[in-house]
Amino acid sequence: MPTMPIDRPSANPDAAALERRLRAAPDDVPVTQELAGLLFRTGRAAEAEVHARNAVRLAPESPRSHLLMALVLADTRRPQAAEFHYRRALALAPPDAATVANLAWILTQQGRLDDARQTYRLAAALHPSIALTWHGWAQTEDAARDLPTAQRFVERARRLDPGHRGANTFAAALLARRGDPEQALAVLDTAAARHGADPDALLEKGRVLDRIGRHDEAFAAFAAGKALLRQAGRRYGEEPAVDLIARLAAFFVAPRLRLMPRPPTPTAGVAAGTQPVFIVGAPRSGTTLVEQILSCHPAVAAGDELPSLGAVVQALPQILGSPLAYPEALSELWMGDQRDGLEQLRDAYLRHARKLVPVKPGNTLFTDKMPFNETHLGLIALMFPAAPVVHVLRHPLDVVLSMMGTNLTHGFHCANDPETAARHVLRVFDLVEHYRREMPLRYLPLRYEDLVREPEPAVRRLLGFLGLGFDRRCLRFEENRRYARTPSHAQVAEKLHGRSIGRHRAYMAHLKPAIPILEPVIHGLGYSL
Repeated sequence: MPTMPIDRPSANPDAAALERRLRAAPDDVPVTQELAGLLFRTGRAAEAEVHARNAVRLAPESPRSHLLMALVLADTRRPQAAEFHYRRALALAPPDAATVANLAWILTQQGRLDDARQTYRLAAALHPSIALTWHGWAQTEDAARDLPTAQRFVERARRLDPGHRGANTFAAALLARRGDPEQALAVLDTAAARHGADPDALLEKGRVLDRIGRHDEAFAAFAAGKALLRQAGRRYGEEPAVDLIARLAAFFVAPRLRLMPRPPTPTAGVAAGTQPVFIVGAPRSGTTLVEQILSCHPAVAAGDELPSLGAVVQALPQILGSPLAYPEALSELWMGDQRDGLEQLRDAYLRHARKLVPVKPGNTLFTDKMPFNETHLGLIALMFPAAPVVHVLRHPLDVVLSMMGTNLTHGFHCANDPETAARHVLRVFDLVEHYRREMPLRYLPLRYEDLVREPEPAVRRLLGFLGLGFDRRCLRFEENRRYARTPSHAQVAEKLHGRSIGRHRAYMAHLKPAIPILEPVIHGLGYSL
């Protein structure tokens, strides 16, 4: 994400030293700000948020406090709140190009492309020689589907900063999409030779090679990119993943669920109004395509990958006043004074989600397509018994292959190796089957392959499941001008094609370690090897 972090540390103390100084003087604003900035720059956004919030509390008229808060909120996918703090920072000090460009990027993330363009113009006028401004503006033009302008702007970013890895990678991606894969490869190879290997560049190289049928080279590039991510600490959190899934399966069983209260049908207040549709599935399974189709319907607003369910899971013990962790904290619902606990959880989800979803008049539903949300199907069904759940299914080997070609953090960082991706996909699939056995769900399995091969029957079935009338605009989803804020945004701007079906066949030798792991899921879903 082309956000420019502030970089004004003092003598570069480490976090522990700053924390010691804060313990001695908790209201020291410069130290609070410096610690927040240091934690943010070192990738510790959750810890940075604690101190950024305190900086705003201590110094609400300080532009630096608001800028820190904006950076953290932007990094944790809360663009509307980030916009507020960027605007506060700009109101409290003379505008600087970096902050204006950051504001422009956060407007892009909200799909407000005309506002973003206007703001980038201001940033470029303030300081025309910042590469990151032109890189961000190029991505905004890409979101607006103006590829020639995007290419022109990203080339300007590259001229200003030839070593800018993000700009080089994005320039190559645009070249490949515009039909010049060989030039795209030349850009990536030149950048790697001059500035060293980069995970995102290697993954993009793999995608370009895949597009032109050089499959062995493509997988080698994927594997090299993923190896760099693992070296940087992005390894599968297998122990916490196994622990959580086992505890969810142990807790969500029919005898225990019979003790649970049921939230009343919402008629007023927070619970009334636009309601969620949960589009669940593994990353790269087709969830973005389904959301793009649905958001063509006048009754549906697109929420993209909402962090709202994760926020509720994290806050659940506190909301229910429980000393236990999730999911065991849900046992508080058996208490007489917590019989309204599910209403509290539901309302917390809705308040969080509605801050992020651009709802328009006539929208009765909004989508939530965070990957692997099916892990929490039990909680979803408790909070929203009537909410539709659309589970997008795709050949598991195609899913794992696509995950290998994308820089993903979902699923406890499982996607950085074919075996760990396969193990996590299997675990989540087994958990979904457990939920379906143990509790009633308003659940629709939808195959990606059916949607691609026979779109109209699949779309009719999908809309009927949601209680919506058929609308032919849903079959022309590529005309939807909405910016899908996921790695699939370019694909869903194209007409349906079958090139992604069965891609794994060209990579069977490379996917060999994943095949025995996924074989039960493959056959269980009716696919073949």
